[in-house]
Amino acid sequence: MKKLFFLLALATASTSVQLFAQKSTVGVTGGITMANQYGTKGGSLMKDDQKTGFTLGLLLETPIAKSNFSFQPGLFYAQKGRIQNVSFKEKNYWSLRYAELQANVLYNLKKDKGCVFYAGGGPTFSVDLPSFVENSLLDTDPVSGTTNDFVKSGKRSVSFGTQAASDFKGPDWGVNMMIGFRNKAGWSIGYNYTVGLRNIIPVANGNDAIRNHFMGLRVSYWVKNK
Repeated sequence: MKKLFFLLALATASTSVQLFAQKSTVGVTGGITMANQYGTKGGSLMKDDQKTGFTLGLLLETPIAKSNFSFQPGLFYAQKGRIQNVSFKEKNYWSLRYAELQANVLYNLKKDKGCVFYAGGGPTFSVDLPSFVENSLLDTDPVSGTTNDFVKSGKRSVSFGTQAASDFKGPDWGVNMMIGFRNKAGWSIGYNYTVGLRNIIPVANGNDAIRNHFMGLRVSYWVKNK
């Protein structure tokens, strides 16, 4: 909990400083995510499936001097994780939740009628929130109504920590890249891809490593700070 308060304090401090700048804008955003985890475990390359989720956030953007560059920090609720293929009869759905702070620097290409194309990126820092993993088994009963479908069989909380019994390390950090388009009315649509840099295996053996990756498609609405 202390880590979350620290993250919120950083975001508040950043926002307080930036709001003194003229022409700053604030925005709200939301969209869908496609997440996975890549790496090796037990000496084998992970080959799991993407997991769909959603993200919500608050944004702030301010110009850097009189250039085409701007600074855009944001605080997000982000869903990450993966669908683990344990066997052809069993899957684990890892639903990881994070409060994520992004600090992006963007290059803005201004076009006619107030439209802007933008691209950029920056570092990310994520604090783990309550998360869960759900187990599903393939139903092979020929008389059931769910034959050959995966049926939920159990659910538990995910443990974040540095002990061998933990599921993953937390917090996480990485790098974000993004591109998008904004119109004169204040609406924007953007695509981002975040690469986790921290090995989140609590106690790694040999070259084992797992890192979070996720892509997002977000729609945002911006309000000028007058």
